[in-house]
Amino acid sequence: MPFDDVIDLFTTIPLWVVVGVRAYYWPKTPGQMSILATFFALAIGATLRLSYLEDVLADLTGMKDAAVLPKHLMVMLACTLLVGWVESVVPPREHEPAWRRWFSLKPRLVLVTAAGIAASVAFPFAAPSVTAADGSLDFASAQYGDVAGSIHLVLYLLSMGAALLPSALLCLTVARRTDDRLLKLCMRLMAVGAGAGALYPVYRMSFLLCGFTGWTYPLSEGEFHRGGSLIQLVTILFVLIGSSVRGVELCLRAYRMRRGVIALRPLWVELVSVLPPDVIRRHLQAGSCPQGDRRRVRDLYGRLDQRVVDISDACFALLPWVDEDLPRRALAAAEAAGLQSTDALAAREALCLRVARLRAVDGEPYAPRPALSVLPLSNDLLSNAVWLARVARQYTSPQLADAFTTLADGQSTPQEVTA
Repeated sequence: MPFDDVIDLFTTIPLWVVVGVRAYYWPKTPGQMSILATFFALAIGATLRLSYLEDVLADLTGMKDAAVLPKHLMVMLACTLLVGWVESVVPPREHEPAWRRWFSLKPRLVLVTAAGIAASVAFPFAAPSVTAADGSLDFASAQYGDVAGSIHLVLYLLSMGAALLPSALLCLTVARRTDDRLLKLCMRLMAVGAGAGALYPVYRMSFLLCGFTGWTYPLSEGEFHRGGSLIQLVTILFVLIGSSVRGVELCLRAYRMRRGVIALRPLWVELVSVLPPDVIRRHLQAGSCPQGDRRRVRDLYGRLDQRVVDISDACFALLPWVDEDLPRRALAAAEAAGLQSTDALAAREALCLRVARLRAVDGEPYAPRPALSVLPLSNDLLSNAVWLARVARQYTSPQLADAFTTLADGQSTPQEVTA
C-alpha cells in the first residue's frame, strides 16, 4: 500500500465512523443535517483518494482519472456546507461585520456552482495522470505546466480556500461570543482545522506556479504529495475532533445514564410493586429485563427519568410506614455495620425503604407518627441517579441483612443497646 494511502486512511476511517454515528442518531435539526451532509460529502471525497478505489473506478469506466473529478467536487461541496453550518451557530448581534455578508447563502451557492461547472469543463482537457514510483496514480504532478489541468486545480483549490478561510474566522467568532466553555473548545479546534485547510490551496498552487516559471520547487514530488496529505490529515482530524467534542460529552452522558438505568434496577424492581396497578401494568407491558437494560441505548434519558420518578413516587407511597424514629435507628444500624459518611446515609435510606416496603406488603397499620420525608432528591437527573444508585447498592447489601432484620422486628440496634 502506498504511504499516502496510509495517511489517507487516518482521515477516511474516522470520517466514516463519525458519519455512521451521526446517521444512527438521526439528525433532528437543520444544523445536524448540515454537518452530517458535510462529513458525508467529505468522506466520499476522502475515500476516492485511495489508490485501490482509483484503480477500480478506472477499470470499471475505462477512464484513467474517473475518480478525480467526483473527488474534487465532493470536497468543494463539503467545504461550502461547512461554512453554512458554522455560520448557523454564530450568536447573532445587531451589527455584523461587512465581510459576513460575502459568505451568506446566496454568494456561497453562486461561488460553488460556478467553480464546479468551470472545473468540470476544464477537466476533460487536463493532462492524464502519471504513475508514481509507488504505483499509484498522480494527477497533480501531471498538471505541472499544463494549462487546462492547472485551471481545473486552481478552481478547485480556490473554492476550497474561499470556504475554509471564512469557516476559520466564523469559528473564532463563535468562540469569542459564547460563554459556553465546551462550545468555545469545539470552535477553537475547528478553527485550527479550517485554518490549516486554508493553507492547503496556497501550498498546492505554489507547485503549479513553478510549472509556468523558471523556478524549481524546493521539494521532491514524493515529499510534496506527502506534505499535502499531512495538511489534509490535520485539517480533517481537527474539524472532526472539534465537531465531536460535544458529541463525546453526550456519549459520556449517555454512558452514565446507561449505568444509572442498570444500577437502579434492583431498587426500582422492589419499589415499583407498591405503586398503583396502572403503573405496574405499564411496566409489565414494556417488558423490561436486565438484558434489555444493557442492550438498549435509545431513550436512555427517558428510561432513567422514569425510574427516578417511579422510585420517588414509591417513597411517598411508603412514607406512612416510616415512623418518625426509624431514620435515626437506621443510621445507627448502618454505622454499627461499619458504614460511614455518605455510605451510612445511603444505607439509612435503603433500610427505611426496605422496612417500610415490608410493612406495606404485610398490611401493617400506618405508623402513629410518620416521618416527614424520606429520600430527598434534587432537580438534576444525573445527581439523583448517582445518589439512588448508592442507595440501591445498600438496599441489596448482605452487610445490612442483620440490621434490616433487627429494624423489621422492632428490636433495638446494638448501638442503642450499648447506649
